Amino acid sequence: MSYLSKARRSLIASQESLLSRCMEPKRICRITSIAYSNQKVEHAQKVASFILKKQLKDGGWSDTEETIWCAKALCNFGGHYLPKINDALKWLKSMQHPSGGWGLTNRDMPRIPTTSLALALLPQLFCESAFSWLENEWAKDMKAKVKLTYKGGLTLMAFGRNAIQPKNPSLIEQTLTYLAAEQIDDGGFGPWKNHPIGSDPWSTGITLVGLTSYPGLVDKKVIERAVEWLCKNQLPSGYWKYHFIDEGSAYAYWGLTEALKFLGEI
Repeated sequence: MSYLSKARRSLIASQESLLSRCMEPKRICRITSIAYSNQKVEHAQKVASFILKKQLKDGGWSDTEETIWCAKALCNFGGHYLPKINDALKWLKSMQHPSGGWGLTNRDMPRIPTTSLALALLPQLFCESAFSWLENEWAKDMKAKVKLTYKGGLTLMAFGRNAIQPKNPSLIEQTLTYLAAEQIDDGGFGPWKNHPIGSDPWSTGITLVGLTSYPGLVDKKVIERAVEWLCKNQLPSGYWKYHFIDEGSAYAYWGLTEALKFLGEI
């Protein structure tokens, strides 16, 4: 069984377990959005029924990130859920900070991960102010002594998946160069190169999704080495070792999928 097949099988089993235990919709919808390319109607209805029971009257779920993943999952299920999707989008737009970004709540400061996920997963939220905020915020982070690889990967994901050119035309290449330099000797990525935990599946997966959003610019060797790390470190169960195993494994699976597409292996 291939690395992807083992991971997908484990993620689907994890999702079924999460559903049976009525766990957080974010965890269920993250797996739905990442691990499924073609939904079976029965499965879609089961997931949709569960998450719609958790949707609040204002259209959102517990916070911005959970609402993003739930709305994305419903989008994958087809137009039948469009009214509920529109309620979620309306709520998300109401949570957008005046500066253009999103935090976890309207009382939270805007954050690169939340804003990037919103723009990458839900193109309906496209607006110039959000991309302007994201570009400016990431440009500031790039000047910091310690930068976070996953923020760079998420920023690339948002711009690349929307085919948006930053106002600073060199920002994308600078980010690609920075991430390549952050690759750890074993091929994986951590929050930053000398982080004490070393390479982890979450950071590696997110970084791969970001890097492969620019297939014409990314260094193929960087992708190949990261793929080797993911394959070498996959557990016999199909998961990857991470403190939130379904989250880490979902991002690792997503990154591995996009990397293998880039390499022409799937």
